Amino acid sequence: MTTPPRPPEAYDQVKRALDVVTAGALLITTSPIQAVVALTVRRRLGTPVLFRQERPGLHGKPFTLIKMRTMLDVDPAKGLVTNEQRMTGFGQRLRATSLDELPTLWNVLRGDMSIVGPRPLRMTYLERYTAHQARRHEVRPGVTGLAQVSGRNAIGWDERLDLDVEYVDRRSLRLDLSILLRTIGAVLRRDGIAHDGHATMGAFYGPTNRHGVVERRLERSDLETRVAWLNDPTVRAGVSITFDANLPDTVAWFDRVQDDPCRYDWVHHDRAGLAVAMCGMTMDGSGRAFYYLYVNPAAHGRGHGRRSLATSVDRAEQLGLEALDLEVKTDNARAIRLYRSLGFVERDDVDAPAGKLAMTRPLSRREGRVAR
Repeated sequence: MTTPPRPPEAYDQVKRALDVVTAGALLITTSPIQAVVALTVRRRLGTPVLFRQERPGLHGKPFTLIKMRTMLDVDPAKGLVTNEQRMTGFGQRLRATSLDELPTLWNVLRGDMSIVGPRPLRMTYLERYTAHQARRHEVRPGVTGLAQVSGRNAIGWDERLDLDVEYVDRRSLRLDLSILLRTIGAVLRRDGIAHDGHATMGAFYGPTNRHGVVERRLERSDLETRVAWLNDPTVRAGVSITFDANLPDTVAWFDRVQDDPCRYDWVHHDRAGLAVAMCGMTMDGSGRAFYYLYVNPAAHGRGHGRRSLATSVDRAEQLGLEALDLEVKTDNARAIRLYRSLGFVERDDVDAPAGKLAMTRPLSRREGRVAR
């Protein structure tokens, strides 16, 4: 008779003992390295040397994560606002070699974390997980984990969180040793330090829909990006706007329409958290809505416009609309083909401005409205 496999919970006490011994030994042996790195961080980036941030641990309980600092301070006057702007070459090297992670061994020794486990993410993500994704908090977060050795920041959020839950179900000494060996290889190869378009990885806004899109409401923090997109020649070639966008006017527009019950404006993200499109609908009370779509100029030609448009059609049906209307330049044959492939047809009941084609998408009305 074969012996049934031991449940993962049976390994947890052994794992905790191994964490204490390993973290203690590594803290002692790496202390000279940490001292040198700390002095270099102070000289290159200033103080504080350590980065501290509240993160969710076991069962979502908050703890203070400790790492070496890798970014400059936020300074709008110097154009240092986003992670990409604040990241330096020195900081990138620290992350590539994982030397910034060495102080995190204190979190392991204290019991906040484990050597191996799902990476601790942001507190704000807790309310965005599905019930399945939230299972990643059934174990202590780790310095390294299955998702990290399977691509680090280069894989998308859905896959990354699925790997975290897979680890929860499969955790064992054998798996942990395998992850540690693969971690060494990943660090030596410097694989997956950042996702395309980000210094680290795009934010997690929730699970993707059936089109591979995460949809959220447009926020004030998006307006600078919106202005940059609207002034990009690639975007302007495909949309019907004629004005030059600027931040003060865009902020004023946002303040004016933010609480308009007849208007919705969204940002769409891909599976990895990269903002790929901005879109919106203005309803006139007749069961129709006028629609616009701007695609990230750095992401053109990757099918994001099609996925965002399909998501918007779903959303319009959920809002109970009868039709979605838009205008497209008559010389934009590519966009016209895209709209037609998704059910848009030319309107013959309106006179479009010169050089533009009016199109509409009849919809199947559904019960209920989308919460604002």
